[in-house]
Amino acid sequence: DTLYYSLEPRISARLLLTDNWSVKAAYSEMTQYLHFLTNSTIGLPTDLWLPATNLVPPQKSYQYAFGSVYSISPGIDLTVEAYYKEMENLIEYKDGATFFDDPENIGNESDAWEEKIEIGKGKSYGAEVLIQKKTGDFTGWIGYTLSRTNRQFENISYGREFPYRYDRRHDISLAMTYRINKKIDVGMTWVYG
Repeated sequence: DTLYYSLEPRISARLLLTDNWSVKAAYSEMTQYLHFLTNSTIGLPTDLWLPATNLVPPQKSYQYAFGSVYSISPGIDLTVEAYYKEMENLIEYKDGATFFDDPENIGNESDAWEEKIEIGKGKSYGAEVLIQKKTGDFTGWIGYTLSRTNRQFENISYGREFPYRYDRRHDISLAMTYRINKKIDVGMTWVYG
């Protein structure tokens, strides 16, 4: 019974400083009408996707990114990028609440999932270094990301920020492809987080 709408502007710019060096910047606003609600009580991890409702507005995010690309040699690029993202209308279970129904309240409004959650905010930020080879029979990239993702809710953790459950501080990725001939290539991907 609720209609939500949003504008989602995105802007990006790239400036060529020399033939082999550029800088870039981007800004975006995004809205998500599905909420991700995760529960890890009693050793039963349960992840639910729930819709925005008249009580739970859609999630919004505002992201800024800045970076630089330098061509080390033809076909090999070094990229360094940083980002900062603010999020609002995030949801998390209230302390002690679970997705299990309370037998005494089944069918009552107090048993609705909207009554079992807190609405808060979050932020993510980090930096990435990427070296990519784009030409030849052997191509691929290796990247390292250092990032942090936090959440904050008025009635959880005394209102202080805390690391999000899926916060992944360090991420190293390696991807390689080798072209054997025009019809066959083989690839490998490795990720450490």
